[in-house]
Amino acid sequence: MVRPVTAGLDGSPESLAAADWAAHEAMLRDAPLRLVNAWPGPEQLDLTPGHEAAWHYWAERALRSARAELDAEHPEMPILTDQISGRPGPVLLAEAERAELLVVGSRSLGAVAGFFLGSVGLELAARAAAPVVLVRADTPDTRGADVVAGVDARGSCDDVLEFAFDAAARRATGLLCVYASRIPAIRGSAPWVVDVGLTDAREEAERALGAALAPWRDKYAEVRVVEEIASDSPARRLVAAAEGAALLVVGRGPGRSGLGPRLGPVAQAVAHHAACPVAVVPQS
Repeated sequence: MVRPVTAGLDGSPESLAAADWAAHEAMLRDAPLRLVNAWPGPEQLDLTPGHEAAWHYWAERALRSARAELDAEHPEMPILTDQISGRPGPVLLAEAERAELLVVGSRSLGAVAGFFLGSVGLELAARAAAPVVLVRADTPDTRGADVVAGVDARGSCDDVLEFAFDAAARRATGLLCVYASRIPAIRGSAPWVVDVGLTDAREEAERALGAALAPWRDKYAEVRVVEEIASDSPARRLVAAAEGAALLVVGRGPGRSGLGPRLGPVAQAVAHHAACPVAVVPQS
């Protein structure tokens, strides 16, 4: 059975943009679209019966409205809707277990905390079993543009590359693979020592990136690939590269804290600042 592309829907402009993006992605993957709204249930004492009924009504209306619009745009695509009692975080984490990917809305840094920038969105991006795609309402339509992938060639990046190559292949676009790192300071008084050290560091980076990309170039021979080596902050370089891109793909940091899985600093920075949709891919 084909897993759905699942979008969290709360009626906000950001979540509606996420649902629209998810519909196009489901079409590319020949998968069903699932729209999910989580609403507080009777076990949550902070809602009076009247408030609960109102919440239920508006949630149901948001689902109906979104489905009607997407049905009109994609009449042949199966669209499933579900209203689930519970807090958004746990509900959508459970949905991610059976989804191809989870799509949620996000707001720009500096806006009032919304579905993504609050604790719920951070929890989803850091803990979901499936890739999480973060979509803003205020970005231009760049679906025909290239895909960008942030590659850490020093470690395991196959999950990120598989997702990025597949996304570019489905869109019939190019893929820009960015490997950015700050070259460590080279001590020495002679200028030629510095030049040789920088050259060696770049050549090593080129070898590492080439080796990481080789099997995926073979598998996705139709994808036009551009490699970029940058001596810069990875987050800053990726945010710049994401300008006008169809999608930015980054990996989720494998580190754990006492509170469980967390986003790495690069993934968190681009999630806040990138101008295009961002896919955060869990790395095995």
